[in-house]
Amino acid sequence: MWRRLYWTPLLVLLAGRAQAEGVTVYGVVDTFITRIRADGVGAADRVDASGLLASRIGFSGQEDLGRGYRASFVLEAGIDSDKGAQADSSRLFNRLAWVGVSGPEGELRLGRQNTPQFYMNGKFDAFTSATQASGWNNMFGAPPRVDSAIGYLTPRLGGWVLQGIVARGSSGGAVVSPQIADNQSTHWAAEYGGPGVYFGANYQTVKKTGLPYMAKRSSVGGSWEASSAWTFYGAAGRESRSDDSQHDTLYSLSLRYRGEGLASCSLGWTALHDQLTGAGHGGAHQWGAMALQRLSTRTTLYGALSRLSQQGQRNGFALLGAAVVAPDAQIHSSVPGGDISGIQLGILHLF
Repeated sequence: MWRRLYWTPLLVLLAGRAQAEGVTVYGVVDTFITRIRADGVGAADRVDASGLLASRIGFSGQEDLGRGYRASFVLEAGIDSDKGAQADSSRLFNRLAWVGVSGPEGELRLGRQNTPQFYMNGKFDAFTSATQASGWNNMFGAPPRVDSAIGYLTPRLGGWVLQGIVARGSSGGAVVSPQIADNQSTHWAAEYGGPGVYFGANYQTVKKTGLPYMAKRSSVGGSWEASSAWTFYGAAGRESRSDDSQHDTLYSLSLRYRGEGLASCSLGWTALHDQLTGAGHGGAHQWGAMALQRLSTRTTLYGALSRLSQQGQRNGFALLGAAVVAPDAQIHSSVPGGDISGIQLGILHLF
């Protein structure tokens, strides 16, 4: 129940899963071609993985314990489908590795889990926080996953679901992260879903060994289905640090149009306001567009256009796609205040 509620909208379409002895095997293969042009470094052409959804293979299972209780687990490994490698060479199941028990009182999960913000990101903009076109994905620095975590989700209460996670361990996604026991984070979230409407709010704190500050992030966002064809999205986020070295506010507006058949297109704008000045600081904004053509329930063609403009001394942003791009693979402008533009064409297959 809870896995269906919290999975990203596109991942719900997974069909035809192979089942044996109560274990479900599922996966995503997503590979794309792209051209990215950044001021000061010219154009880069490449084939890459995980543009719309992160390529992966996963195993999940449930056991009915009786009296309304159920045990469940998920093991999920990211794949660089452009070259057949593990997305994170330091661990096998880098995306998810948790076991839990659910019942009338809610669900308890133990292990490596997605953060509440990760789930919300997929519902905050018309790009499902994916492809290079999502400015929200490119400019909001919330960690997608946490290690050594204790998570709890309440039962659905009049359309509301509350979630909390307390974690001790490294935080990150596909990027290799050291397993440091005193990395700590807390996550508190509330979501509401009703006919044609969604609302979510999240607050998190992250403290890492060796850094002189605690990162604090908060966000609110939602969507409204104006008709069967049009859906509007909006979100706002704030990132700050306890040593006052960061103070950013992010705003995002987007819309999606569903055409006849299995086609859709999205358009969005995201802006970041930086209240600080100096090296590495400055505002930014991005325009993005995305088109999807589903050939079947499993196979989708997609394309995206994006232009990210930075101001002041900022040049740290990149066009990231759905999965966390390793730092040495990101393409940044070498010019303070430089612009970045990109085009993506990809194929996504679910199994």
